Amino acid sequence: MARSRSRIFVWLLRRRYAVLALNVLVIVAAGYGASGVPTDYTMEQFFPGWGPERERFDHYKLTFPKEDTRITLFWQDARSAGLDLYRGLEQVAGIFEAAGLRDVRWLGSVEVAESIELDGESVLDVHPLVEPSFATDLSVRQAIERHRDDPLLRGYLWSQDRKTFAVHGTLPPEVMADDAARREVEERLESEIDALRGDGRTLVLNGIPIIRARVPKLLDEDQRRLVTAGLVVFLVVLFLFFRHLGQVVLCLVSVVPAYLCTVCLIGFAGKPVTVMTGFIPIIVLVVGGSDVVHVLSRYRRRRAVSGNFEAIVGSFTELSGPCFYTSLTTGIGFASLAGTRIQLLADFGLFTAAAIFLTYLFSMTLLPVLLSFYRRRKLNDRALGALWIFRTVEAAAELASRQPRKVLVLFGGAAVLALMLGSRVRIDSHLVDDLNERSQLLRDLRWIEDAGFSVFQVNIHMRQEGETPLHHPASLAWMEDFQRFVRKDPVVIGTAALPDLLRPLRRATLDGDAAQGSLPTSLEEGSQLLLLAEMQEGGLVTDLYRQAEGEAQIVVVVRDAGSRFMLPFLAAVDRHLENRPPPYGTAVSTGTTRLIQNYTAQVLRNFLPSLALAVVLILGVMTWMFRSLRQGLLALVPNLFPLLVLLAVMGAAGFPLKPATILVFSIAFGLAVDDTIHVLGRFRDLTRSGVSVNRALPRAVRDTGPAILMT
Repeated sequence: MARSRSRIFVWLLRRRYAVLALNVLVIVAAGYGASGVPTDYTMEQFFPGWGPERERFDHYKLTFPKEDTRITLFWQDARSAGLDLYRGLEQVAGIFEAAGLRDVRWLGSVEVAESIELDGESVLDVHPLVEPSFATDLSVRQAIERHRDDPLLRGYLWSQDRKTFAVHGTLPPEVMADDAARREVEERLESEIDALRGDGRTLVLNGIPIIRARVPKLLDEDQRRLVTAGLVVFLVVLFLFFRHLGQVVLCLVSVVPAYLCTVCLIGFAGKPVTVMTGFIPIIVLVVGGSDVVHVLSRYRRRRAVSGNFEAIVGSFTELSGPCFYTSLTTGIGFASLAGTRIQLLADFGLFTAAAIFLTYLFSMTLLPVLLSFYRRRKLNDRALGALWIFRTVEAAAELASRQPRKVLVLFGGAAVLALMLGSRVRIDSHLVDDLNERSQLLRDLRWIEDAGFSVFQVNIHMRQEGETPLHHPASLAWMEDFQRFVRKDPVVIGTAALPDLLRPLRRATLDGDAAQGSLPTSLEEGSQLLLLAEMQEGGLVTDLYRQAEGEAQIVVVVRDAGSRFMLPFLAAVDRHLENRPPPYGTAVSTGTTRLIQNYTAQVLRNFLPSLALAVVLILGVMTWMFRSLRQGLLALVPNLFPLLVLLAVMGAAGFPLKPATILVFSIAFGLAVDDTIHVLGRFRDLTRSGVSVNRALPRAVRDTGPAILMT
């Protein structure tokens, strides 16, 4: 096997110009192809790609598409509500309409139904909440005071303390589906609204479209900063290690082409660069750089005692096998993410695995060819032989050969401590997560919730079965009972459903001075009140009830309280719907919030099975590599230790377990295995060449130790 590998590298070096030209052509073509691959940071990527939950969501969105399209301006004023507030909200509504938003609702656009005396008779009068032509400080205050407890207006147009008001508008579907257009609308609105700030006013623009426009900007900034910082640190550390600028640059030679080819593969598969695949460069930099460091370290040692040609062939022949296995095991670690039903994670795992193998391919073809052009005889090995590196490696070699029992006891105790600390890790994930605490977007969301609003909701989708419509009194009573049930949970800010429209109308037409009014007592009465509701505010009716389609929804406005509160709440909702179904038809919980939380729960459920699958597959690879199950098991044990330490750090520092941190486990496990393979690969080569086990083990540590420290 070694001879055949040696012949391959001899063949490559003797045809180095052809190999170099072929690599250049591949890189140019990959760069051209990668430049045309679009980016996509849409929220739907985090949804399950298939299954009953996704089918329910897709059907719900066909009937009630506005859930994720609403943009809201929250206005808090130090002064009491009056004409100035009214004119300010009117100006915002004009800005919304000029920007192309539809169905703009605010204090001056909503109509209400009230009973008035006319010629001695009580008649129903449908009129604007505030008459525009007669708006005064007094009329604005009276209108708000008169309807302050209206369940459809409180928490929608104003907060419970009536100090914060809202203007709502919805994006057209064609704009909502276009990332660039959505960003353009967000930037225009923010620019024009910024001129209204000041004088004791706090204005916050938010909503799902705003979040979806701003998060990609933050991700772009983070990726540019992280990739740049990672690259700088990578180059500086390598230069301190190798003291040779040319060889530092060579460490990037296999990484950059591999990433360009991976982006080409993403485009060829008909997919965009996503939130997750955008971080592949950092991962490939670390993984690919690790193998290159080992190869160059071995090459430099051989170069000191032999010619350039022999040093290249010898070092690549020795390490091409171990580097293949490191790429294979790391690729398996990432590819195991494909076991989830989340397409975003599956794509990330598969494309990262492809990038790692491409890095190996370029490292084994392009790197030896480039090294063949190096003519200098001497290399600066001061860093490789630095005292701290020498002492660290020697200490490890001494421990490995003379004090194995003490080492086992030490690591066993550390593992027990790590398990104790790791048991304190809590599971928690937010809808808008992984943002810096100082992020303006995160601060805005918390301010909105403190003001008594929220941009997130859970939706109960009801569907009629049979001839009885959903505005039947029994169905309306069931809706109200469900609203009372969910309002008891602290994550719920408010609810909206068809009874909230019909009860005030019945009070105005039939109940007289009754404080709350009552629900319709017959289907005919409910139909008449529904007709009045459509006359009063048809948009609100269609947001909650589509009689022609036989579908309705209950909107449950919720806080972004984290999965440790949201998942139990959603489970309680499902139990309630199962145990107390509606009298006519069906009801299921759905919506964007529901699917994102289900994504979190699914990733957490699949974490241990995916990790176990990766462990089994990697064990199989290492058993095959060493031709021994015993050595495969021995090689696996030390690679589980970093995961325990990582869990302990999370428990001690208070980091929650969530999808983002779970990915770190996959990366950490794959990288830990790489160093083990290099140590044991060198140990195997030494024992096969006749070196005794007692001498081969410390020598293997000394040979690979400096490169392991660097990686």
